Amino acid sequence: MRRSAVLVTAGIAMAVALAGCAPHPSAAPSHHGGATASRTPTPTPTPTPTPLPDDVLFQITVMATGPSGAKAILTETVHAPVAATDQQSADEAQLDNECDGWRQAYSPTQFLVGQFSEKVTSGVWNDDDVVAADLASYPVWQGDEKPFQSPCASALPTIPGAARAVSPVGGGDADTNGGWGIYRYGFGVPTEAGSTGPSVTDVVLSHCAIQLGGGGHASAFASGWPASPQTDNGLACFFGGS
Repeated sequence: MRRSAVLVTAGIAMAVALAGCAPHPSAAPSHHGGATASRTPTPTPTPTPTPLPDDVLFQITVMATGPSGAKAILTETVHAPVAATDQQSADEAQLDNECDGWRQAYSPTQFLVGQFSEKVTSGVWNDDDVVAADLASYPVWQGDEKPFQSPCASALPTIPGAARAVSPVGGGDADTNGGWGIYRYGFGVPTEAGSTGPSVTDVVLSHCAIQLGGGGHASAFASGWPASPQTDNGLACFFGGS
């Protein structure tokens, strides 16, 4: 039985960089009868994220910077498990072809669908600068991607591009018996064994974040993910798993 491939040998992690907002400067003091008045700076409001669709568990976003300086935004959007996908026959045929033992893994079985988007925002991305993506336990992939270490495991999404992945999961509690909440999701940079940070030839990941949808809060594990990103000095952007 094949499981998702390990992306790097040392713990994968990510750095979350939050841009601070400087307060507006105070207005110049005015003089009335010798007294000096000043205005309290008005804080800049924090932007409110757009709510996710009802069927989305969570969405992970991260900025990837290649050795050349080119930048891309990588997004993983994971939908709530369903009894059947919108192309169930084709998905099951691919699972049968690539993933040994998936039919015996969970009872009941549901299917997790992830959508992956990779958009270049500046520069020209080099095809040799790769980032791997994870989705649950037995993922099969379609679209702009190629296998990382083997089929039915992590994949290397094409940058720029778009991909889709489907993985069977347990159909009961999200946090037990193969439920979606026990697995790891996100992106990691393949590196040499023993790496403790990106080299000058590696992609660097930054500005990593997760937004939970309504269904994401059904998992006690996932509810804590926004406060516990897994980082490795810019080599990854993962949430969940162990």
